Amino acid sequence: MKSKESPVEPFKRALSLTMRTIAEQPELNVTFGTEAPGLRGLRARLPMPSRTLPPEEVAQVRGVSDAYALRLAHHDEKLNATLQPEGGNALAVFDAVEQARCEAIGANQMSGMAQNLTAALEQRYAARGYDRITSREEAPLAEAVAMIVRERLTGEAPPPSATKLVEQWRGWIEEKAGEALDLLADRIEDQQDFAKRLRKVLTSLEMDEDIGQE
Repeated sequence: MKSKESPVEPFKRALSLTMRTIAEQPELNVTFGTEAPGLRGLRARLPMPSRTLPPEEVAQVRGVSDAYALRLAHHDEKLNATLQPEGGNALAVFDAVEQARCEAIGANQMSGMAQNLTAALEQRYAARGYDRITSREEAPLAEAVAMIVRERLTGEAPPPSATKLVEQWRGWIEEKAGEALDLLADRIEDQQDFAKRLRKVLTSLEMDEDIGQE
């Protein structure tokens, strides 16, 4: 007698298919495991869901898969290499904001995806202890800028576990780069134009040394 299939297996198959569809990459190899999730080329590793598929965990896993799929769909790595800063804080901010841009495109198009992405962010930031931050030294600037950009692109406030992180930097970021940040939203679909405007944000944040030549 055949043993009954775990509900996790059809969930994994459906998630893999959805991810390939969103990414428009039928050759995308999707695996699940207990190791840290990651995306490398056309290989994605997602968190292994629990056998009981609790709704909160399902949303988190979907959020991770949506984030990777949107990256593949809306991010050109070769173009990115010609636009990104040379290093330091500027590169960290640039990379974090570029991921926020990709995710915002999907969040603005589908409310369900927006909820999944928020669930994944909430879980990730809580796991990093950002909900316990008490000083700027504990608050990565790149993540704070990315959350403020996400807010402008989607209208969504940072998830609860990122609130203290953003609070440490919001005043300084808005004072230095508020006007430059306002110019990003209408270029969300154009990676090149968005990146050029983002470089102006980095200049406003006094990161000229790390930016390099355009």
